[in-house]
Amino acid sequence: MTSTFTADFREEYEIEKARWLRRRFLWYTGVVGVIGVLSVLATGIGFLMGRVPENAAFSAVIALVMNVVATGLYFTAFWTAYRQRSMARGAVLRWAYLLIVVSGVLNIVSTPIVLEMRRDEFREAVQRESGEFSQAIGTGARFSIRPDKRTAEDSPGTDGESPVVEGAEATKKGVLEGASGPREVDEAEVERAMARTVIFGSGLGNVFVTHLFACLFLPWTPRESFKPLLPLLVLNAGVSLVYVRLIPLEVLLTIVGSPVIAVPGLLICWWRHGRFKNKFHYRMLRGRYGEMRQELLSARQIHESLFPSPIVEGAVRMDYRYEPMRQIGGDYLYARMTGAGDEGKLHLIIIDVTGHGIGAALTVNRLAGEISRELGEHPDIAPGELLTGLNDYLHHTLATHSVYATAICVRVDPSGSSLSWASAGHPPAFLRAVDGRIERLDSTTLVLGACRGEDFRPNEQTIRFGPGDAVIAYTDGATEARNAEGRMLRVEGIQRIIASARPDSEGGWASALLRGVDAWRFGPPQDDTLIVEVWRPLR
Repeated sequence: MTSTFTADFREEYEIEKARWLRRRFLWYTGVVGVIGVLSVLATGIGFLMGRVPENAAFSAVIALVMNVVATGLYFTAFWTAYRQRSMARGAVLRWAYLLIVVSGVLNIVSTPIVLEMRRDEFREAVQRESGEFSQAIGTGARFSIRPDKRTAEDSPGTDGESPVVEGAEATKKGVLEGASGPREVDEAEVERAMARTVIFGSGLGNVFVTHLFACLFLPWTPRESFKPLLPLLVLNAGVSLVYVRLIPLEVLLTIVGSPVIAVPGLLICWWRHGRFKNKFHYRMLRGRYGEMRQELLSARQIHESLFPSPIVEGAVRMDYRYEPMRQIGGDYLYARMTGAGDEGKLHLIIIDVTGHGIGAALTVNRLAGEISRELGEHPDIAPGELLTGLNDYLHHTLATHSVYATAICVRVDPSGSSLSWASAGHPPAFLRAVDGRIERLDSTTLVLGACRGEDFRPNEQTIRFGPGDAVIAYTDGATEARNAEGRMLRVEGIQRIIASARPDSEGGWASALLRGVDAWRFGPPQDDTLIVEVWRPLR
């Protein structure tokens, strides 16, 4: 789901990542540049105040020059990113790679050069450590005496054997002779000490710090963060191989294990990148949800504008209640009076399209246009003829997409006290007579779109509809309402409510029946619900 969502918002995601990287890159180059300036100033002040030893002056100058070069490069990158406010992410990454690689190369290459210039300091340091080690052995060693096989000529006045004091771990002449000072250090020991400093110290350590510091600032992926580190590890391996003759095992272990220095930075990048992606997804979902709610609200206003206004005056009256499962649905009501006064006739069509939500509402919009066209061209069209026309339209345009609909068409003629209807697979409507008698208006034909025109027979029927009578029609959202036990209300439940209830003072049977359905239903609606009442008032 995450990858699919990111693909849907790929452009916004990449733009957001580029902006974020540029902002953090400015901070990164600015901070490193300021640190570099402070380091250069500190070194310069040290030179001016004479605090740099003479034997370390040249190496300090080299370090100063390299620091100036690196600092200048960081400020150049800062200025470039600052001027290009729409800098592409790839360009920022190239600058970051360049900065890290150049800084790492300067550190790796300069380290052996600077150490070679400070060889005397290393020699003195090794001598001091050696002297301290000798004193430690002199105070804690156990000694033994063994004969020294020498000839009499080598030792005049002896019998050829003389006792020699042997330490438990090593014999130290300076210890046995007393405080005779540190021993002379072999040049190979100095080179080995310098090699360890180059391999384990300044070179690899500076690369680790440079990479980690960049990862603390830059919001790049783990793969992107490892890319500039790879050439530095190769270069460090090459420099380390120069000392392989001195400490072969340590050099090989260092080369093999050097990629480990990338682990802290990679973990930081992995955590930050995942956190950014999750926050981006949440923000996009929240924004898109708000947009969709606004769009659905607008769509609902358009959809409900297709519904007629209640008819509250005249010989025939109509009212309804509509409860979509979502913001909009696939139930639709069309009502139109033709003629004037008591001679006027009411044409009413209820349609229930398969499906729910936006797709069903779009289908309703198409059917509403077709109904308006049919009644506009034939104002006195019979219910059966109207159903036949709608079936042809659905069969040729929407049934190929597996879209079907149920419908009931009613025409009320108050002058003749008659009601004609044709129902295409729709739930039965109920006629409640003024004397309390209830009659079912069952389906008369197949659902719309299921068969071709010549196979569609509407089977229109007519029934008496006098003053005080009422017809209650509904969609399957009412019959399919389930209670807490999972039982549906069904048509029989609708009939029980109509038989036992009384119409509300406001809303009539439509309001009373919807209230009964809601009382039966457990949980939110599982389908769109439309309830319509057509009645003739008593005079």
